[in-house]
Amino acid sequence: MATKKTTTKTTIDPTEVTKELEDMVATGRKSLQDAFITGAEAAEKAFKSNTETFKTNYEKALAEGKSGFEKAVKTFEGSQFYDKDNSEAFVKAGNAAVEKSEKLSAALLDFGTDRLQEVFNVTRTIAETEDVTKVVEIQTEFARTSVQTYVTEISKLNALVVDATKSMVEPFGAQYAANLDMFSKQA
Repeated sequence: MATKKTTTKTTIDPTEVTKELEDMVATGRKSLQDAFITGAEAAEKAFKSNTETFKTNYEKALAEGKSGFEKAVKTFEGSQFYDKDNSEAFVKAGNAAVEKSEKLSAALLDFGTDRLQEVFNVTRTIAETEDVTKVVEIQTEFARTSVQTYVTEISKLNALVVDATKSMVEPFGAQYAANLDMFSKQA
């Protein structure tokens, strides 16, 4: 004899399923946002730490380079082949090169540091933003200001390079004029 099996049909409430799904997505999104923000904060801290270390080492290297340059000049002063008048132009040009390269390097380092800090700020803002339209607006504004900042900074860097070039060439121009005058008087 066969036994009759009865099955009970359960009904699933679509609103409950939808609510559960929305809760899972919201929880997952919040977890991802938190993880992303935590990762961005860790990267930012590492970047700041490495930047400070780099700046310290760079300043130390510049100081040692200046000291070495001054020692080399003093060493040459005792040589019989040392011509004070002509060598002064090289010393002035070398000092100008060091000074201007310090300014240029500092400007480049600041530019790079500022840009990366801005990326961290925008990343954090985007991660905390719920609305996709707002995210697009943030990214668009960031792209626009990045281009404007880049153009402005390149103009500043160009002015620094031109100034550095003038400062390094100037001592040779004065020495060239003096040598030309001396040569014309002898002729």
